[in-house]
Amino acid sequence: MAALALSGGPALALDPAPPAPRTPPSPSVRQIEQAEAAFAQAVAQTGIGPGFRKFAAPGAIMFLPNPMPANAYLQTAHSPGELVWRPQYIGVAPSDDLAFSLGPSVYKVGGKSEGGYYLTIWKRAPDGSWQFALDHGVDMPASIFDAPPQPAIPLGIAAVKPDLSVGLREADSALDNGLLGGPSTGFEPRLSERIIMVRTNRPVAVGKAKAIKLLAEAPAILEARLLGAGLSADGVLGYTWGKARWSTPAGMQAAFYVRVWRNSGQGWRLMVDHVAER
Repeated sequence: MAALALSGGPALALDPAPPAPRTPPSPSVRQIEQAEAAFAQAVAQTGIGPGFRKFAAPGAIMFLPNPMPANAYLQTAHSPGELVWRPQYIGVAPSDDLAFSLGPSVYKVGGKSEGGYYLTIWKRAPDGSWQFALDHGVDMPASIFDAPPQPAIPLGIAAVKPDLSVGLREADSALDNGLLGGPSTGFEPRLSERIIMVRTNRPVAVGKAKAIKLLAEAPAILEARLLGAGLSADGVLGYTWGKARWSTPAGMQAAFYVRVWRNSGQGWRLMVDHVAER
């Protein structure tokens, strides 16, 4: 939600196919839906800065576009305009202390509409409420928000005994190191069957086959470096973020990635790969 693009690019439609059959949302998924609704209401009523400040966890990170401590930034942030969003996918760790949501957004200011596709990492606060630990946005045409609202799709994450022979940070770094051999070497062995892959101004790719196709069409990431990570108490769900670079006719371009990982009991696999091409 923090990074949005000017409209005027090609119209994009959200992928209507869920990554798995719909299942009734769990109580934890409903809590994230409720937190999202309360968050959006706070932003609508009090403004973007104060609304975000109310829901920021201690140590939260926002990308504007560089990563920065959210609470320090939000102390004086008073962004004009109107920001609205809605979750399309929600996942919650079995330990019920870490979650994520992602979906389309639109920012309206000065007669212009700027679209985006956000990824929010949520952490359970000591009082039982949910606060955002990380917020990252990928630029999209404003038309991405035109599709009729649908209930968020819950992404089931099974309670398993995780295989921690390779840690989360090591798994992320192994992916980054694999990029030296190209996207197929870096990404393909680590994609879950229900991967959700997001790149700037391109249709959201849902499922391994579409993600591999998107990797072939988007600028190839030549190198990436891990900067931070977080893990659920049960070791089943985690997230990482870092810096990425790729080549353009104008030279090397830098951006940041955020990834959501699931440990199925047979190692780490990517659930979400979210890269902003700035």
